Amino acid sequence: MNWRTAWRRLQRWTAAGIWGRIVAELRAMAPNAGWDVHLLDSSVIRAHAHAAGARRASGEQALGRSRGGFSTKLHLRADAEGRPVALHLTGGERHDLLGVGPLFEQGVLRSGKRGRPRWKPDAVIADKAYSAAWLLDVLRSKRIVPIIPSRADQPGNPDFDHTAYRRRNLVERLVGKLKQFRRVATRYDKLDAHYLAFVQIASVMVWLRSFGDRT
Repeated sequence: MNWRTAWRRLQRWTAAGIWGRIVAELRAMAPNAGWDVHLLDSSVIRAHAHAAGARRASGEQALGRSRGGFSTKLHLRADAEGRPVALHLTGGERHDLLGVGPLFEQGVLRSGKRGRPRWKPDAVIADKAYSAAWLLDVLRSKRIVPIIPSRADQPGNPDFDHTAYRRRNLVERLVGKLKQFRRVATRYDKLDAHYLAFVQIASVMVWLRSFGDRT
C-alpha cells in the first residue's frame, strides 16, 4: 500500500473515532470487566521538534513546556487488570488533576445488555498528585472509594488502604507497555488527534494481548 493511502486512511479513521470504538468493543468483550477498582496516572511524553508547527488556528495541540522540555502529558485511566479504559492529552506542564474530569467523561461501557451503561468503578487508586480535597469529596459523593495517599500538608485520608494501594503498579506497567511503541514513547505528530490515535492503536494491542494471556 502506498504510504499516502495509509496516511489518508489513518486520518479518516481518526476523524471518525474508529480507534476509540475498537477499544470500547474490546472492553465489552472482556470476561472480567475490572470494575472493582480503576487506576489513574499520567506520563510526560517528550515531543520531537517535528511535532511543532501546527497552524495557530488549530490551537495548542496539547503541547507545552515542562521540566522535561517540549512535551505532552498523557493521562490514563486503567481497569483492575491494568488495561486502558480512557486516555486524555494536555500540555506537558499541566497538572495531573486536570485530566481527571475528561478521563471520567470517557470510559462508559455499553455492553448491549439491558440497563444503563456503566461508568463508575467501586474504588479509584491514584498517587499523591491526585490528593485534593475536592476530588476526594466528588468521588465519595459518587460512592467511589478514593484510595489516594495524602500529602504531608494534608489531613489523612480515612479511606486509604495500604494493601489495595499496591495495585497501583498496574497502571505504571501499562504506561511501560504503551511506551514500547515508538510513536507513543515520543510524539512526532503535530496534531494531538493523530498522536492520540497512535496511543489508541497501542491500547488495542494491549487489550488483544490481555486476551491471549488468558487462553
